[in-house]
Amino acid sequence: MFDQNLKKFQCNHCHKKIESGEQCWTKWQFPPQANAFQDKAIKALEYQNAPILCLECAEKIMKQKY
Repeated sequence: MFDQNLKKFQCNHCHKKIESGEQCWTKWQFPPQANAFQDKAIKALEYQNAPILCLECAEKIMKQKY
């Protein structure tokens, strides 16, 4: 999720700061058609406040489920 006060992205599970270029799991919508206006990915994530999991938490959750 995006923390408005600190202006940073953090894991929804452990609240670890997500650094630029770090691999993570997120859920957000596909961009619009090729000829439509598109936001940069980082702004789209901020606007939607998309859920984000760091890779460690995503792997832990997947191992628990399967």
